[in-house]
Amino acid sequence: MKKFAVVMAGGVGERFWPKSRRHMPKQFLNLGGKDSLIQRTVSRLEKVFLPEDIYLVVSSKHMPLVKEHLPHIPENNIITEPVGRNTAPCIGLAATYLKKKDPEGTMIVLPADHMILDEEKFLECVRKAVDIASSHEILVTIGITPTRPETGYGYIQISEAINSEEPAVHKGIKFVEKPDYHKAVQYMDNGNYLWNSGIFAWKISVILKKIDEFLPDLYKGLEELDKCSDIYKLKASLERVFPSLPSISIDYGVMERVSDIAVLRGSFGWDDLGSWTALSENLPKDENGNIIEGNFVGVEVENSIISSSSVLIAAIGVKDIIIVEADGAVLVCHVSQAQKVKEIIDKLKQKGETKYL
Repeated sequence: MKKFAVVMAGGVGERFWPKSRRHMPKQFLNLGGKDSLIQRTVSRLEKVFLPEDIYLVVSSKHMPLVKEHLPHIPENNIITEPVGRNTAPCIGLAATYLKKKDPEGTMIVLPADHMILDEEKFLECVRKAVDIASSHEILVTIGITPTRPETGYGYIQISEAINSEEPAVHKGIKFVEKPDYHKAVQYMDNGNYLWNSGIFAWKISVILKKIDEFLPDLYKGLEELDKCSDIYKLKASLERVFPSLPSISIDYGVMERVSDIAVLRGSFGWDDLGSWTALSENLPKDENGNIIEGNFVGVEVENSIISSSSVLIAAIGVKDIIIVEADGAVLVCHVSQAQKVKEIIDKLKQKGETKYL
């Protein structure tokens, strides 16, 4: 029975605008390190999986970037999406592709753009998740022990641990949407709620069966792709079939509807880097609480995030501010408004300012 790793790398990372753009999404940026996020993700996986068993699902537009950042990954291990259709079609496509390699195989699926601080503990969770998924007909996910009352993440309610060793394994009770601050505090105090990491493991046959059960329209499209006898026919069919598939997350489409979920409790310094403020949780700060990248000079600047790609940024007397310059655009916002960066993207689209997207 083969064990595969699938890296989802088709997103745009709009909340990291203006640094993250359509031509250079977040996963190809080196946020908080010398290597890009996608390079770090694949490098971690190579400590557990054979290189030929690591696959990527990417936008067809970003194939040159993938080859540049990961030249050692075989081209046949890079599955391209002609358009973005959220995580359920992405995962279904990968499962359909890997089914031809080993229909009884197991796959772990994870995003390309997450930050992991404790690699050893992370890999322990990965190994255990794959082992559980390969020996049971259940869906497995990794939940993260909350370190703060975070309102930007979904949560998973869990039972008491069903094992004594680490990492602890729980039965998943239900997935919970992003809470308000008051509820997030309650979840932390309760102790039976974990952050939803978006990392999943299952047998290829099991996830396809669940997609058939809960997302029949998606499954019909995947069946059509499954008829393709080789990679070249698959690519041609993708252009025709994939844009018509429903756009839905695996969380909404499958995970929230099933009862047989095993949840591993992870504590390995995880963050999904969903917005600029996530850097303040993970990167070193100067003596005034600032995170500085690039050319900057400041007077009485506190608890701020400053990032410059090419110009000097100067600031005086500001606190809790984000200032980011990249590719001819500058973002200035209060740290409490960082989640609203996507609204700027929407306004740029409305104005037809596509060169900034």
